[in-house]
Amino acid sequence: MNYHYEIAAIERAFADLLTAYPELEEDETLRADMLSGETDADFVLSRLLTEERDANSMSAAIGERIKDLQARKARSDKRKDAMRSLMLKLMKVGCITKRKLAEATISVGKGRDSVEITDETLIAPRFMRVVKSPDKTLIKEALEAGRVVKGAAIKTGDETLSVRVA
Repeated sequence: MNYHYEIAAIERAFADLLTAYPELEEDETLRADMLSGETDADFVLSRLLTEERDANSMSAAIGERIKDLQARKARSDKRKDAMRSLMLKLMKVGCITKRKLAEATISVGKGRDSVEITDETLIAPRFMRVVKSPDKTLIKEALEAGRVVKGAAIKTGDETLSVRVA
């Protein structure tokens, strides 16, 4: 279904209605009644709502499936780590550093050096990262109180659509 075409047709019909009946500009109730009675707007809205609801249901189902798959992945990762730990233990017990098998070669490597922070308060400032970011909550409060904040302004977001299913 080409909704863009149907919506464009409704827009044209509505523009024609406004031309023929300029009083529609001032009367929202009459405008809504005319739009409903003279165009397919309600029919198109109903079909759009049905598709939006279907997409919402599919999105929720996919979200649940993703959660299930993530849990399954976590279990598989845990199992993989346990198997690797057991292989390492077996290799160490046998004092084996390398073993060729039909499906893979397993070897024990030297541990790698890494930095462990034992007390962050003792680290010199030159070894610290400083992250600066605007405090949007504080800036919004200042702007709403009528103060000027250079480099910032209040921005009104786009209109939103609310769908309440009865």
